[in-house]
Formats: sequence, C-alpha cells, structure tokens
Amino acid sequence: MNIWKQQLLFLLIALVSVAFFCLYPALPRILNNPEQYLQLNGAKIVISVLINYALISFIYLLFRKTFITIFFSQFIFLLLIFINTQKEKYLSASLVPSDFLLIKETFVVAPGLLKFSVLSGVAVCIALIVFLYRREQLEKKRLFFSNALLSLLGLGLFVSANFSNNFGQLCKQNQLGWLCEYRQAFPNTKGDWIGDHLTIQKIGFIPFFFSKSMDSLNTRLFNTENIPEPTIKALYTPFSTSPPVLKQAQQQQPNIVMIMSEAHWDARQLGKSIPQNITPTLDRYQTSSLLSPSFGGGTANVEFEVLTSLNIYLNHNELMYVSKLKRPTYSLATYLNSLGYDTTAMHNSGKFFYNRNTVYQNLGFNRFTSLENMTSAQDRAKYINQAGWASDDLLYQSIRNQLKHTEQAQFIYAITVENHFNYNDDRYGKDHFQIDQPGLSASSKRQLNTYLTGLQRADQHVEQLLQDLKQLERPTIVIFFGDHLPNLGQVYDDYHFFASAQEKAEKKDVKFFSTPLAVWSNYPIDRKLFTQSNIPAHFLAPKVLTAAQLPLPPYYQFIQEVNSCYSAIHQTGVELNPECKHPHPQLLNQYKDLNMDVLNGKNHSYQLLTQKAS
Repeated sequence: MNIWKQQLLFLLIALVSVAFFCLYPALPRILNNPEQYLQLNGAKIVISVLINYALISFIYLLFRKTFITIFFSQFIFLLLIFINTQKEKYLSASLVPSDFLLIKETFVVAPGLLKFSVLSGVAVCIALIVFLYRREQLEKKRLFFSNALLSLLGLGLFVSANFSNNFGQLCKQNQLGWLCEYRQAFPNTKGDWIGDHLTIQKIGFIPFFFSKSMDSLNTRLFNTENIPEPTIKALYTPFSTSPPVLKQAQQQQPNIVMIMSEAHWDARQLGKSIPQNITPTLDRYQTSSLLSPSFGGGTANVEFEVLTSLNIYLNHNELMYVSKLKRPTYSLATYLNSLGYDTTAMHNSGKFFYNRNTVYQNLGFNRFTSLENMTSAQDRAKYINQAGWASDDLLYQSIRNQLKHTEQAQFIYAITVENHFNYNDDRYGKDHFQIDQPGLSASSKRQLNTYLTGLQRADQHVEQLLQDLKQLERPTIVIFFGDHLPNLGQVYDDYHFFASAQEKAEKKDVKFFSTPLAVWSNYPIDRKLFTQSNIPAHFLAPKVLTAAQLPLPPYYQFIQEVNSCYSAIHQTGVELNPECKHPHPQLLNQYKDLNMDVLNGKNHSYQLLTQKAS
C-alpha cells in the first residue's frame, strides 16, 4: 500500500473514532451552538484525533499489516471504552491505568453476565485477528520505517507535553512560540479540575487514558520512592494504640460540622474603602486564620489538606483529587467512622468536578450529597445564579436535614460554591455597596460589589444555621473557614495589594493565603486551641478532634507531633517552632515519608491504621 494512502486511512479512522465517541455524545450541544462549541473545543478535538492517529501508527509497528492494524487498534480502543463505561455504571469511577493491577480482584467482583460478555467478545476478536493476520500479506519495510518515524514523533510530542505539564515552564519563558497558544488543548489529566468523567466527555477516552498512563509513568519514574512498611510502622509506634474511649466528662459524641466557604476572605485587607461590617456573625466567632495551600483557586487541594493532614507543598502543588487518591486513604472521615460517626461530604455543585464522586469514597465518607441530590433536575435551574453556580441555600438546608439524624453523631464536611469566581456579573443585584476608591475602574467596582455581597450572604447563611443549631440537644461544633483568597484579578492591582510584580508572581507572604477561621459550639470547648495567628490546613484536624474531646489515634498523634515542631510547612516557608523537643530534620523527613507512602507508595499507613482501628 502507498504510504500516503495508508496514513490518510489511519487519519480517517482516527477521525471517525473521535467523532463517534467524543463528538456524537455532544451532538445536542454542537447543533445548538456549533460556532461556540468549536471555538471552545476545536483544538482539543484536533489533538484527540492526532493522538488516536499516532497510536494507530504505533500499533502498525507490531504487525506491519494495514488492515489488521486497524482492526486490532479499534478492538483495543473499543474494549477499553466498554470497560470504562461499565466501571462508571457500577462504581461511578473512570477506568485508569492502575486498575490493571487489580485484574484478579475485578474479575472476582464483576457480574457474571459482564464477565461472560467480555471474555466472549475477546475470544471472537482474537479468532478474527488470527484469521485476518494469516490472509493479509506483510508490507514493505519502508512503510514500517515511515510509521515508526511518524508515530514516535507524534507520541513523543504528547509524552513530552505530559511530562512537562504541557510545556508550562517553557511557555512561561516564551521559548515555544506558537505551540504555547495550544498548550491548554493538550490532555492534562494530572491537573484538570473538571475531573476524569467530564474530561473523557470532552476529549474522548483514548486520549484521556493515554495521558493518564503517561502521568502514572512520570510519577513512577521520577516522583516515587517505596517507603518500607517498618519505616511507616515506626511513625506510629511511640503513640497509644489502645481503642479510643470517649472521655467520661462528655455524655455524647458531638456533631462536627466543617464549612469550607468558597473564596471567603477578609476583604478589608484591600483598604479602608471596603465596608467594615459585612460579616458580623463570623467576625464575632473568628478565632484565627487558616493558612491555605492555594491562592485564587484549587479548592480541592485545601480540603485535601484538611481531611488528610497531608501536604500540597511537599507534593509539588499537584491537584491531588485528580492525580492521586485512586485508592482508600486514611482521613478524618475514616477515623470518625471508627468512632461510630455518620460521615457526609456535601457540595452544591456537580459530583464529577475534581473527581469528588470517587475521592470521597476513598476518603471513607459514608455518602456524598452533591447538587444532583439536593434538587431535582427540572427544578435545578431556579437555584443557579448568573455566574452558573448553585445557591448556598441548598447546601445549608442539606446540613439541617442531615443533622436531624440526632441518634448518631454526625461529621459533615460542606463546601459552598455560590460566591465562586468569575465576579463580572450582578448575581445578587447591583450596587449594594458604595465603594469610594481612587483609580478603581467600573469593572472592578462591579466585581467587588458581587464579591462583597457574596461574603454578606455567607455570613447570613451561617447566622441562620447557628440559630437553628442552638435548638439541638446534641453537642455540636461548627468550624467555618475560607478555602482561599478570591480571584479578583484587576481589583488587586487597583488597590495595589501586591507591592511589586515580583511579589505578585512569587506570593511569599502568608497574607496571600490567610482566610478567616471561625469556631462556634453550643457547649463549652477550649477555644484557645484555635487562637494562634495562622493554622495551616494540614494541621487543623488534630485541633478539631481535641476541641471535640475525642481521643487522637496514632495518625493524628503523629501529625500533632509534627505540628509541635513546625508551625507551618508551606510554600511561604517551613516555619520551625523554637520550642521543638525533637530532632526536627528527622521529624520532617518522617512526615515526607508519610506523604510519599500514602500518595505514591504502597500506602502502608492505611493498612496499619485500619487494622488497628478494627
């Protein structure tokens, strides 16, 4: 076969594959507004076609026969897509490369009809492959070398993109020119906040799986060190492993409600022109500030630190919910489950964002109440604001509903969303605040009005919730904090919030990561636990457990010991406590070992801690 005819055929097959599995499901949206769809997704579709094409050319190197290559490649692609569809159907999770390490376990738990269908299909296809392979003649060596060159060049480009975070550093240095204009079109499954399920809908399963495989390979080659089990066991050996017992002075385990409020921040830090009494309730109960690992976004990384006490800074600021957490992981929910708590994660947004639909299962929550559970599909539109985010009324009502189950202590981790970026709208109405600041543009005034009104609404929501919780008989603690500073863009520049362009780029001051932390309870607790100037998100959980008068398991005793020597382990600096009584470099290395074991290693921690808990 002529090389040009062959490559055109491979490209056509790749195009049909992407059109059928990526474009066809999106057909209603495409027909509704084709120009907008192509403007938003055109480059991604082209990249998806090229990845499919490069993989087909690469598979040709195994057979040196054109039609058997097409048949085999499409069989493999279809098989992977089918398995992914079934996994999403039964487990609400997408297929990832690490799943192939669990083939035996998967085969045991899979329904009998599904196993029969897959095995029968594989057997038939193997027979056809053998039949076609014998009938088709081996092709000339020049076709082999041509495909080798084309596939390796194409796949090399995409592998390089994955290994270098889509050429992020080179593009910052303006070294790649035109390619940087399209870097967002390359699959980025390690850092795509929309999550696996929605990424697959956008780019198709094969580019997703290819990118995920490269992410796994990158991590395995360059970012993984298998920490031996005795090393992890030694972290917990000095601490009490006796079964947790509720303190006698406490009659009931308290409800624990943690509310992580979207972009909640003390905006008065911008300047004196900001109204001073926007959040009176939260000001009354504020004890300190939370030191967030993120600025302007990355909500899931904040909750990752709070729930696991692991550390984003030590893990290269990866988006953990997307790149990691594909297996059971010890967390605050895991421990509270062992104490008999009913644990619920809540978020008034879609369940697939940040892979929350699977992450919360792996973190041990009994349930995840998402927007899909809070209101019916036909009623949902009336709760969505101009910016496309759901009202927090839904979330706070879900908290109230869950706390009605007073026969069992509740742990609720709730994430709000209505005050999410972008603020260039009037979702709460216009001009609630008159802001007199020299040089403030009309656009910035509008953004500030929207953002500040959102802060005011957050305070009102909390005030109403606290009034309702005062009626509860069970002891209840509410921990409220912002996840990160808002993404206000030009507003920061108009207020000269950053002293220089260098400070804006580096963000080395804790003020860029400090959000209000408020604590309320309907019974006496030791509020001094929360009175230091900044509490890092990764050190918050032991303080909450101590305030609730719950015993600390070995995991959180170790985290507390790390905190006794390090006030913060953060991109703004690793802050050593001068009163540290331990050999602090060794303690920090142990904390690094814990992070490596849980996120990249064999996760000995989970096995050790859950065995003790049982």
